[in-house]
Amino acid sequence: MTHRMACIITMSAMVGFTGHAMAGSNRPQTYEKTALSGQEIYIFQDANLNPDCTSAGMDDVHATSGPSHGSIRIVDGKVYPNFAKNSDRYKCNLQSDDGVQAFYKSTPGFKGQDQVNLSIHTFTGNAHSVVVNINVE
Repeated sequence: MTHRMACIITMSAMVGFTGHAMAGSNRPQTYEKTALSGQEIYIFQDANLNPDCTSAGMDDVHATSGPSHGSIRIVDGKVYPNFAKNSDRYKCNLQSDDGVQAFYKSTPGFKGQDQVNLSIHTFTGNAHSVVVNINVE
């Protein structure tokens, strides 16, 4: 009976951790950037690639809110991806591929905090959010 109870507790804990991890996956990624007032900076890039480094389709990126004290520019273009070393796409980091980039520029003279929220919908049907907190100096 004690062994069976230990198995049930272990399985319950595993299910609980899995459920928590899945719920956490809906949280937006958050980035911190610093910009000089009135100067345009790069704040985000994304490329959707196959394992052989060919394009898997373009992602759709939109600002869902912000910035309050500047402007954002989102463009399609060539990007150098940044896949982790353990990714089967790590070798793709050595070449530029089709992707999307976002740039931020504060209102001239503004200094303080600004924020941009991005919504990313991938060609493969996934969606996630990115929050970029910007310290303007």
